[in-house]
Amino acid sequence: MPTNTHALSPRIARTPKLTAKPERTLEWLGGVNYENLGRIIGSVKVLLSSAPEEEIALLVSSYGGATGIGMAFYDAMTGWLKPNLTTIGSGDVDSSGIIVFLAGRKRLLTKNTTLLLHLAGRTLDRDKRISTADLESMLKEDKLKDFQYACIIAQACGGSWTPERILEMMARNTILTAQEAVSMGLAQGIVE
Repeated sequence: MPTNTHALSPRIARTPKLTAKPERTLEWLGGVNYENLGRIIGSVKVLLSSAPEEEIALLVSSYGGATGIGMAFYDAMTGWLKPNLTTIGSGDVDSSGIIVFLAGRKRLLTKNTTLLLHLAGRTLDRDKRISTADLESMLKEDKLKDFQYACIIAQACGGSWTPERILEMMARNTILTAQEAVSMGLAQGIVE
């Protein structure tokens, strides 16, 4: 049962056709980490050099990871590389994996996909001393990343959701179904 308790306005889930060839299909599987970031950006650059306007498909199935890495990918795809990228979310598209997914011009989900929105968190080294100044810096950075994350999601929804409303959803650890994500405007359709 989804944890999202407020009503979403229904949208018609039109599924745009995928035209990407198998050799132009990439996979982001697993964590949002530097290894996946470097591998996918490198592959996108190679595909852009051979056919810059042709569609590139990216399958995204991720439990998330570092928000800054997700945002680096999003910025590369939407800001300076600008490929004709279609993202297909499948299985789990959680946390910063959502930011990777939102980098597509066209965004599709498989019918059993779920998306988890939550606030930033940290994993601390067991025997490392952390001062109050360190904690304050971490809190400041995490709040900034949360707001940037919420802004990207709100923008993907076409402005029908505010960053503040997205932050409320994040604070409740909201899980969205594929249909709820389409209703919000995060995806254009569901692949069956």
